[in-house]
Amino acid sequence: MCGRFGIPGDYVEMANNFDISPGIERDTVWETLIPRYNVAPTDQVPAIFEKDGHRYLEPMRWGLIPFHAEQMRGRAVLDRNEKTINTPINARAETVESRGSFKSSFQKRRCLIPAGGFYEWKKNGRKRSPYWLHLEDQPWMAFAGLYNWWKTPLGKWMSSCTIITTVANGFMEPIHERMPVILTEGTYDLWLDPENRDLSDLKEVLVPFPSAKMRGHRIASLVNKVQNDGPGLIEPSPSMISDQEPRLFT
Repeated sequence: MCGRFGIPGDYVEMANNFDISPGIERDTVWETLIPRYNVAPTDQVPAIFEKDGHRYLEPMRWGLIPFHAEQMRGRAVLDRNEKTINTPINARAETVESRGSFKSSFQKRRCLIPAGGFYEWKKNGRKRSPYWLHLEDQPWMAFAGLYNWWKTPLGKWMSSCTIITTVANGFMEPIHERMPVILTEGTYDLWLDPENRDLSDLKEVLVPFPSAKMRGHRIASLVNKVQNDGPGLIEPSPSMISDQEPRLFT
């Protein structure tokens, strides 16, 4: 799964990297949302979608709100009986086109979720060690995402999103069995095009990112608490580096 990630860059860098058309961005104070080094579920995250041939950048709640939701209380989403509803932060690539929760969004509401890297925890007996994973020669990556719109009881439209995951590549396997789908730049247009309903073509891009282009290192446990933030979270912890895992480190 992908349950935590980081956005080290600023809005200008992000907009330039993903070719966001100038002058059409949403009325958002991005400085309050990024940079972030410990993005967690239910946070507002940047998401890129396409409309009328332009790419838009929109803050969306991470955790897809289902259409049958009735209300929100804080960050919790409730049904008509005021019971908490699951809002999935991940969708499995293997079933994304058939599951009711994601089927409609997969067909016509696809997005990119920009990040500088993501976190994963490796199990070692009862302990879990955190790692920061990123690309070798690119400061940004784009997760394949889905989004939808939900109308609140007050008539306000709220957007939310989820990240698609796939099986781990060879690089990730020692850490975790799954990883987020990281799209290559050449697939952005295909993925974002809302008129593209060729599900077989869309499924073909939901594959593990090439191992050779990924890097990562073990970090301190500060990231375990969502209240912690800042660039120190992604710094390597030299005292933790194991000679048994040399290929995981830059």
